[in-house]
Amino acid sequence: MTTETTEYARFGPWVDEVTTPDDVPRLYRDHPLDLTSTRLVLKVPRNIARRDAHPGMDLYDHLLVLDDARLTVLSRTVTTSRRGAPAPTRPYDVREIALRDVAAVHDVVSMLDASLTLHPRTGRPLTVRYNGSSRQTVDRLVDALRDSFRAAPAGSVGRRLLDAAHLTAAPPQDVRLGGDDTALRADVLAVARRHAQLRAWAWHERRVVHRYGRGLRAAAHRLTHAVSPMTLHGAVVAGDDRALEVVGRRAWLVRGRTPKHSASRLVVGLATIDTVTAQPHPAYQDTATVTIRAGDCALTADLPERSAAHVLLSGVADRHPAVR
Repeated sequence: MTTETTEYARFGPWVDEVTTPDDVPRLYRDHPLDLTSTRLVLKVPRNIARRDAHPGMDLYDHLLVLDDARLTVLSRTVTTSRRGAPAPTRPYDVREIALRDVAAVHDVVSMLDASLTLHPRTGRPLTVRYNGSSRQTVDRLVDALRDSFRAAPAGSVGRRLLDAAHLTAAPPQDVRLGGDDTALRADVLAVARRHAQLRAWAWHERRVVHRYGRGLRAAAHRLTHAVSPMTLHGAVVAGDDRALEVVGRRAWLVRGRTPKHSASRLVVGLATIDTVTAQPHPAYQDTATVTIRAGDCALTADLPERSAAHVLLSGVADRHPAVR
């Protein structure tokens, strides 16, 4: 069996771990890779049905290589069919992110549509899309990146957050959420099984919110929202001495009555946080937008005003530049 046919025979929608040189997709085999010095290597397949694949294709979009100092992401160069477009200079791109520069990791799953985004303190975010059936495999990478936050203690904002959270911290088993939000509790318990020091700091259920406004325009909004209300989704804010975790849904504000079964896990290093700000949402009543900044990275969360999560995060909002 040739290299091409072996790769094709193993191809499927799942993210696989690479443990031997034979597991490395042929597209990336000219990249120097010492598997003995890596912590975790994953290969991410293309989003195509197996019936559309054939042995001559490059079948993997990404190779993710984690070692003690960095995450290296090799990404297949996508050729364009646009006339006159320049041809790629090489078959794949390489991007390295030093672990000391990782501010946050965000994993989002909605059925089979999933994405993992790394937010560095300097530069643009890096997003890898994958099949949601491989969520548990990708969890291993998220947890490994989370472990890198232990290299540095919490900064001044992180310490204020820890001090404030100490007053409300509870075992994850104490989280109580009803209805469709019970899945959020299950997600937090799953994280806690892998991180024994994790504590739940605040949580809230989903609720319907209404737009600001008066007059005819406001009346029109009320009519459309009566048929398709705006839901502000629930969340659990948790953490330990090195990381803040926010477990929720793919989007904070969603129109409609259909239950949402997406899952979102945002992990932020407490040492990386520069500022936290909280402002009223510009469109919806009783809703606040909290922004966490870490260098070039800006992460936002829409929370119910006066909820435990809003009180906790707005209570540590910076009124002057953070001292790192």
